[in-house]
Amino acid sequence: MKPVRIALIRHSVTVWNEENRIQGHMDSPLTKYGRELAEEWKKHLSPESFDAVITSDLGRAIETAEIITQGLDIPFLKVPGLREQDWGEWSGLTYSELDQKWPGQLSAEEAKGWNFRPAGGESRSETSARAIKALEESISKIIEIIDKDTPKVLAVIHEGTLKSIAYKLAEHDYMPGTSKLIKRRRLHWIKWDGTLSIDRLNDLL
Repeated sequence: MKPVRIALIRHSVTVWNEENRIQGHMDSPLTKYGRELAEEWKKHLSPESFDAVITSDLGRAIETAEIITQGLDIPFLKVPGLREQDWGEWSGLTYSELDQKWPGQLSAEEAKGWNFRPAGGESRSETSARAIKALEESISKIIEIIDKDTPKVLAVIHEGTLKSIAYKLAEHDYMPGTSKLIKRRRLHWIKWDGTLSIDRLNDLL
């Protein structure tokens, strides 16, 4: 069994990120700054050292990964199961609009921790289960096509998905007031040797 090292990173900055608008399964393109930031990440990540890249099938993750790995001939897997949490009826709204339409609902849902569920969307627990399953299935495919003792994989995904994977592997909860494991715009390493586990979190980029 080949052990695999996986570097998790969130996609770069999008138009909706700058508008403080909820994306979920909806999408918006990277901003000019977002593209420039991905170019900076490319310098620090040494993408030529990776054997494969996996992303969700949403454009913002794909665009970020394509910038980072431009010019490299490595396997590139687009995986629907690595999408962001589905925010249902809240998708496309700014947080201000959300509070106007559903006053107090965001705080009420956040108090449920792993059971946080936007109206018509999926829970954090459901997000974690399908993302971990998708990640493990992707790793199995990569092992089949890469003849190397310890393949190294770059996974460009989403903040909610990334947190749900890391928090589940660390047996950490989402309750308000609990310390946050994941810092933004950092690189997070996990490993697979039959099961997934955390290697280290929050490497500087």
